[in-house]
Amino acid sequence: MARKDYAGHAPKPRNKRGAKKAPPAKKKRPVLAILLFLMLAIGLGYFLAQVSGTAEKAQPAPITKTPAKKLTVKPLPEKPKEEWQYPQDLQEKEVIVEIPPQQDTGIRYQMQCGSFRQRSQAESMKATIAFQGYTANISHTGNWYRVVLGPYERKRLAEKQRHQIKLAGVTTCEIWQWKP
Repeated sequence: MARKDYAGHAPKPRNKRGAKKAPPAKKKRPVLAILLFLMLAIGLGYFLAQVSGTAEKAQPAPITKTPAKKLTVKPLPEKPKEEWQYPQDLQEKEVIVEIPPQQDTGIRYQMQCGSFRQRSQAESMKATIAFQGYTANISHTGNWYRVVLGPYERKRLAEKQRHQIKLAGVTTCEIWQWKP
């Protein structure tokens, strides 16, 4: 057995069985508890003395009953009838909104909802999307089967369809720029 070097510190004491002794328990300080209790009792006594002293000094004046006055209740005036002019004005007016024509930027978008190693998983996602009323395509690249929708002329249309597909539980759809 290797020798242990106890230089700088003494070995820890052990009990009769050879186990390490537990550190000594901290001694409770009863003097502090008694002093705290006495201060609390003196404070409570002082408070009660102040309350009883003020009760003796300030005696309430005798209550005399005065006859109750009869209250006269005036009826409320009638609610004025409100007449608004704008409903008639709006019926006669027509609002024309000019919408500028959408400019074609030439950028197309596609939405990829999944990429799987097995064709059966891709077919399952395609069916889930088909139940929402959209047509998805499965493209095979290398070892992967991708479920893709699109192309879309505007990103807003792709985002609208993505939100509707998300309600069906397909939360993995991403929108990318379409590269033919």
